[in-house]
Amino acid sequence: MSNLEEIINLPENLEVKRVLAVKMFFSDFKMDDICKLLNVSDSFVSKWKIVYENEGASALKVNYQGGTGFLTEQQRIQILLHLKDKPYCSVEELRDYIEDHFGIVYQSKQSYYDLLKAGGLSWHQTQAVNPKRDEGQVLRKREEIKKNWRRVRRKLYRVKSLFLLKMSVT
Repeated sequence: MSNLEEIINLPENLEVKRVLAVKMFFSDFKMDDICKLLNVSDSFVSKWKIVYENEGASALKVNYQGGTGFLTEQQRIQILLHLKDKPYCSVEELRDYIEDHFGIVYQSKQSYYDLLKAGGLSWHQTQAVNPKRDEGQVLRKREEIKKNWRRVRRKLYRVKSLFLLKMSVT
């Protein structure tokens, strides 16, 4: 069943989904049935019904063609080759490289994340050891946890003993 849902929800099927929603609505399908079958909300059906009534069937088509990218394909390849040789690259490093070489600065960091991902890198920097770790503080906290655990264990033992005593009396 999930394969059918995946096919229905493909972005390229959006036009078909709109058309089916409108056609089913005008064919007297119940709104709940339309929403369940197409995996859409009732507001989706209502919106596209109104668009169809006002503008016709051609208005149900997807008109978005995508924006033109800032980088040319050649520049993108050059950036990916630059990233290929690096074990790690921060977003700031990548931003500086693109600005220095191509004069482009993206408003959103997502563009840099996408380039790093395409280059096989992560923008998350990891550290093996916490640089702020205070060994003395860690040891004190461990002792405190042990002491509290002993105290809790003694209380639990007393509660258990009282419970067993009451159970034996009844």
